[in-house]
Amino acid sequence: MKDLIDIFLQPSGVLGRLKDQPNYWLPLGLLVGLTAVSSYLYFDRVDAAWFMERSIVASGQDVSDKELQAIRTNGPSSGMLKWTGSIGGSVGMLVSFLAFGLYYFLAGKVTGLALSYKQGLALAAWSSMPNLIGTVLLFVGVLSMTPQTPLESLVLTSVDPMLMQLPLESPWKGLATSASFLVIWTIWLAALAWKLWSQANKWTGAVVVAALPTVLIYGGMAIKALLN
Repeated sequence: MKDLIDIFLQPSGVLGRLKDQPNYWLPLGLLVGLTAVSSYLYFDRVDAAWFMERSIVASGQDVSDKELQAIRTNGPSSGMLKWTGSIGGSVGMLVSFLAFGLYYFLAGKVTGLALSYKQGLALAAWSSMPNLIGTVLLFVGVLSMTPQTPLESLVLTSVDPMLMQLPLESPWKGLATSASFLVIWTIWLAALAWKLWSQANKWTGAVVVAALPTVLIYGGMAIKALLN
């Protein structure tokens, strides 16, 4: 449990030990578990018909007024949304961790740093701990929300809604709501771990390895927005 505090205050010690003692269950369980609980509570409180109608409008589908009325009347129940939302959110986060663990494992192969998949997964989990702040804020926001509150408006560490509130139909909405300021912190932690593990004198290689996935993801979203 001490590592949960030290990763925020004294991360070098925690990250340095991970190479020889890789572990990931604690941060992984906290982030996935709290995400599942927050998602369940959100869909338990949200207006299900309003949420489905808003999601369809946001997707850009050409839907008639008659079809929207049918969605309001015969759309999925709150119970269905609760389970699909909570399971989908937690599974999505778990898959993301597994993918990042594989990325660090393969990055080690490319750069000559011998890492096991377990070490890569431990790096992915512990470097993501700043996201716990955003997840806790989401949980608190859900407890005080009104039934017609957009989920993205509760993610208070993202560009939208922290700095701007883009209209729902904006092609940049997805990028703005996904771009969290906490990502900078997670990249720095991953770069710090990579520098410690590789015993490199310079930060360049470590920063490139740590930042590359985020640059590709956000870059792809930006290109998609530009093409719309």
